[in-house]
Amino acid sequence: MARGWTALTLPLAALGALVAALIETTVLPEIPIFGAYPDLLLTLTVVAAIVMGLEDGMVWAFVGGLMIDLLTPGRPIGVMTMTLLLVGGLAFASSRVVGQTRLAAVVVTFGLSWVFHVMLIVVLVLTEGVAMGAFDARLVFLGALINMALAALVATALIALERRFGSQERERTAW
Repeated sequence: MARGWTALTLPLAALGALVAALIETTVLPEIPIFGAYPDLLLTLTVVAAIVMGLEDGMVWAFVGGLMIDLLTPGRPIGVMTMTLLLVGGLAFASSRVVGQTRLAAVVVTFGLSWVFHVMLIVVLVLTEGVAMGAFDARLVFLGALINMALAALVATALIALERRFGSQERERTAW
């Protein structure tokens, strides 16, 4: 995809990550869907890394992850940040194989939702002594399905924005 609006996307990604982290820690825990919750920041990180590139995905992961770490009481700072950065890197690497399409973003989001939750529980087991039984595969599966639906919406919006504002060069009439 064309990268004509890079100077604008990184600050918007940082601001968007702050807002997404606030929504994920305040609003989304109050709205369970069959007992599962969407991972808004994970989805935004994966889709941004696939559709827009590594820099945008890493900004979403770092700023949003740090904000979630700061807003979650009792969690060591850096747990969510590190996990999101690793998953964002995997998303970007997978985009080199599967492409930068909406379908790729949706499918990769489903797979990386599993990877994210496994990595997060392993880090929390090692740092906080959380019981490994806290990993519920049924809820992770439901969350991954929710993340897929969310990824379809986010990818559609990002691709539309990229098409609309991505190229700074305009065709001119030859005189």
